[in-house]
Amino acid sequence: MKISYAGHQEIELNSKNPTVIATNNPTVYHDLVGGLSSFSDKVKVFDDNFELVEVKDVIDWQGDVGLSDGVSDKYNSGIFKQLEAVLTDDQRKSITDINNQLYTVVQQCLFMIDLPLEVTYDWDLKRLFKYCKIHFNTDAMQNPYAIIESIIKIHLECGLKSAVGLTNVAHYLNQQQFIDLSNLASSTGISTLLVEFTDMKSQELYTNCDFYYIDEDFVDWHL
Repeated sequence: MKISYAGHQEIELNSKNPTVIATNNPTVYHDLVGGLSSFSDKVKVFDDNFELVEVKDVIDWQGDVGLSDGVSDKYNSGIFKQLEAVLTDDQRKSITDINNQLYTVVQQCLFMIDLPLEVTYDWDLKRLFKYCKIHFNTDAMQNPYAIIESIIKIHLECGLKSAVGLTNVAHYLNQQQFIDLSNLASSTGISTLLVEFTDMKSQELYTNCDFYYIDEDFVDWHL
């Protein structure tokens, strides 16, 4: 997959290691973030067959995880679907039995009211998971690296094909966490894109990353 930004060198996005697009040019940074957020058409993406594709379809833009409250609920449907798929027969039977008991008890309670009331039995597991309010651990979601790690693992577990897009990651991760992030992206095969506003010498921080830079004079560097 290739990322194209008006008149600049094409940027190759792969699953072997994270791709970093860094700049110290405010205009470039604004264009990149706006384009990857699908707020403008300054950024275009082409697949391996050089076909133009919608940015939002191939890049899951997360932006600045330090400004979020954790992992978005938009993943719930995929997580519930995957959870349902990995349940054992015994686990499925246990959930069904307990659910049946709940409906039976509620139906019995209805007999205490002199009205023609009845329950509607529902064995939809996804609705049961939602009823149980499955969510990510609140303490973990206070940690930017844990949020990023969870998002990448969601893509792996749920078979999502889009790349994970992030910005300002250097504000929150130390050197070891960058190494861990690179290893995680490589081991999972999930393409990861980092957009950073920084100077060129900061390349040393992005261990094992494919590093592209556009300087204040709009000159491209691939280091």
